[in-house]
Amino acid sequence: MRLNLDGDRARSRGAKTNLHPFAEHDAGTLISGPGGELEVPVADRRLIAAFQNGFAAVAKGSRWSPQVKAILDRAFRAELDLHRIIETDSETILAIYEQFADASSSRQELRGEIERQRDLRRIIAQAAAENASDIHFKTFPGYCEVRMRVHGRLRPLTHRSAEDGIALINAAFAVASDQGSAASPTAFMKGALSRSSGLLPSGVDLARLQYSPASGHRPFLVMRLKYSTASLETELGELGYRPRQLQDLALMRRRTSGLYLLAGKVSSGKTTTLQRLLNAMVEEKSHEISIMAIEEPVELDVAGAVHVAIVARSGMTREQEFVEAVKATLRSDPNVVVIGELRDRELASHAIEFAMTGHALWSTVHAGSALGILDRLNDLGIEGWKLADPTIVKGLVYQRLVGLLCGRCKIPFLQAVKNNQLSHELMEKVTRLTGKSPASLFVRGGGCEHCRSGFTGRTVVAETVLPDPRLLDLYARGDRMAARQHWLAARSEQGLGGSPVLHHALINVGLGFCDINEIEEEVDLVSTYERDFPIQAHALPQDIISAEAMT
Repeated sequence: MRLNLDGDRARSRGAKTNLHPFAEHDAGTLISGPGGELEVPVADRRLIAAFQNGFAAVAKGSRWSPQVKAILDRAFRAELDLHRIIETDSETILAIYEQFADASSSRQELRGEIERQRDLRRIIAQAAAENASDIHFKTFPGYCEVRMRVHGRLRPLTHRSAEDGIALINAAFAVASDQGSAASPTAFMKGALSRSSGLLPSGVDLARLQYSPASGHRPFLVMRLKYSTASLETELGELGYRPRQLQDLALMRRRTSGLYLLAGKVSSGKTTTLQRLLNAMVEEKSHEISIMAIEEPVELDVAGAVHVAIVARSGMTREQEFVEAVKATLRSDPNVVVIGELRDRELASHAIEFAMTGHALWSTVHAGSALGILDRLNDLGIEGWKLADPTIVKGLVYQRLVGLLCGRCKIPFLQAVKNNQLSHELMEKVTRLTGKSPASLFVRGGGCEHCRSGFTGRTVVAETVLPDPRLLDLYARGDRMAARQHWLAARSEQGLGGSPVLHHALINVGLGFCDINEIEEEVDLVSTYERDFPIQAHALPQDIISAEAMT
């Protein structure tokens, strides 16, 4: 049988015609279809189609994926000689299965799968065109609402019927990798869409999936998008870090021993910061160090790093696989080890072990402040004497992302008060603290043709801590308030001269870059700043002037 994807029949179905090498040869029987010698599971049929005469169509970017390698290994063991492999798009591969389907019901099922994949790809592409960080699929009894988060704010993207929404969620998980053991509409599930899924548009490297069974058994899926980054990018200042913070980060990456942790809520840019930090470290050390990264899925793009694979094995949990990878890495002569996230006690214990044996370990944790990272380590079972050792914990970073105001539609404070977008009391507090006039301070506008949302992007606001023996000793003895005061005290008073994330955020407000309403919503209240940070509040006007001189 000759494969004919160039004929009228294929065109009538909208199939692409870029598999002309198959059309020019008698490819023979499709052996990867139902009942074939190399039957491929439905979930993997978008990745590979194999023929009796040795031809195989493989989805672009999937040639070395675990799924395709496993299928080709199976073919080798069965003495099936697949000697010519041609890369094409996944939609065409699904069309091959459709063309060779015998039963009309099978044909209809394949057509439905192709259309669902097309629709899902269109939705992801629409969100990516808006630089969305997340896509939400929320089903209701009569419809499915699809929204996207752009610059930290959710806004509508599209709607589908409830049935189509559930089908889209199923279509995403059908080709997802990194899935947990749960596979039920009533269980929490996770996974990841890689480039090999064929669903991601140019510029998007990964989409993480988190499924939650909402009340009434209505599916809810959040898809987090990870965009391609400039190769070997090292610049941290353009992310929003202040000069003093950049100095702290530079000192952290000069060292090749100790524990360095980044914290922040989900989607706060931790991975981007960590990637740039490590790339800068490699460059500054003339590529003479070994970095091993343990992630699943892989998100960091670090120059020369070895990415240790987490391979699921029977009888092993994901956490156990991570611990095994950490143990193996310790014996692999690394200078620097990177763990995507410290999630549990055993993993945290091994991270401390790395630092105690003279290695540098970088990772992320979920914590509400830089010093709160120590609380998180304590919760993960790390003994107090280890936290008090200045040779172990050497760098703490906490960051948030806040919106950058559109310069064309932002609204001055006085107008915002008239519009009831800002309270008169808050305006007075901010003008007094910053030393700025209401005419030079702004809130978010309603959106214009240049921004659509009042924001043009997001910027980091952060706090960095280089712990000294006194800070760690105070913390280990349980005197957290004294440890915090020591960090915030001026260097002239033998303190560390620390600066809280709220101070950084208010500098951006004083520069006219950020909306004080969002700062109170996303970071903390101005009244908290006045109460808890009097030293920093006193220095705020001068810090704004210094920042203005640098912009």
